[in-house]
Amino acid sequence: MSFSVRVKVARRLRFLPHPLFASAMHALFQGELTTLRRPRTYSQLLAARNLRPQPSLVHTTADKYAVRRHVAERVGEQYLIPLLQVVDDADDLDLDALRGPCVIKGTHGCDMTLLVPDPAALDHEAVRATVRGWLDTDFYRAGWRESPYRGLPRRVVVEEFIGDGRTPPTDYKFFVFHGRPAMVVVDQDRFSRHTSTLLTPDWRELAVTGRFDSAAVLPRRPAGYAEMIEVAQKLGTDFDFVRVDLYDVDGRVYFGELTHNPGGGLVRLRPREFDRALGELWRFGMPLADRFVRR
Repeated sequence: MSFSVRVKVARRLRFLPHPLFASAMHALFQGELTTLRRPRTYSQLLAARNLRPQPSLVHTTADKYAVRRHVAERVGEQYLIPLLQVVDDADDLDLDALRGPCVIKGTHGCDMTLLVPDPAALDHEAVRATVRGWLDTDFYRAGWRESPYRGLPRRVVVEEFIGDGRTPPTDYKFFVFHGRPAMVVVDQDRFSRHTSTLLTPDWRELAVTGRFDSAAVLPRRPAGYAEMIEVAQKLGTDFDFVRVDLYDVDGRVYFGELTHNPGGGLVRLRPREFDRALGELWRFGMPLADRFVRR
């Protein structure tokens, strides 16, 4: 069954109470039956944590606008992508004021992003209609009941389009456990031929795949990589697990987002032993074995 078919099936299960829904989703996407009462693997730990009330800092940092203050306090404002506008009503977007490439995105969920390489070519009414749809959406209820997004204020931000202003820069996603990066996922060509390459922090490729294939050629280590590791450590120190997304543009590091439930907890990692290894790393701090490194 393809991922898209699983998504269609899952949408029909939203009537279930949350614990049953979580177990059904785990069975559907991870291929294993569990009550999630004694989680052991990484995917089980994500799903079980999602059933519990979240600390206020999790909600704050899941909010793509509110997190900016947290990042500024932890690592400095220099890592923030310049903010152009923030609104909670589509009619308040000042689209005529946009002078260069920018990105419009919802702050209260996922898959709410519009790339604007040329503001002069924008269909204003189409943009406002899309933004109204985002603002009308309770992402917790409309999505997979991801508790970090529960109750977030619905807003939209407009940020500068970093990089060349035409294509999104490579996304470096640091999986940080107890303040220590254990894996970095390099996402390239996210809006076209999406590849996702899993690496150790010392830049060795892991023989592991998720939803997308690895790049055919090992991605080049970014110029600001040492600084990125340091930023990921500082931003991850407040959580037992969080994914820290960063960009490198000509050696300058930018913050992307903090993600507490990557992929909605639905991405099946292969081989399955790696899911268990990540779970042991999360629970006990056990390092990943070298057998997962591609030879």
